[in-house]
Amino acid sequence: MEGLLQVAAVHSHADSVLPLRIFFSICLLFVFLGGIYIIRIRKKLFDPDPEVVADHWAARNLRLWQVILVWVLLVELFVGVLWRL
Repeated sequence: MEGLLQVAAVHSHADSVLPLRIFFSICLLFVFLGGIYIIRIRKKLFDPDPEVVADHWAARNLRLWQVILVWVLLVELFVGVLWRL
């Protein structure tokens, strides 16, 4: 039990920078690839649906921009965290 506590303890800021950079770089990669995947299948996700009555162009465009905004904010968050480390 004592060895486990020693592994989990961070003794200085410099000891934790590399693992945090690796973790946030992997998160940024997943978010970036997820955005590319959504852009590739955007026609399937945001094209008109004949079964939905009130599916207008403006509603579909708003949903697309909401997804893009969340993606941009996630990318900005992870880049900002990596920049500050």
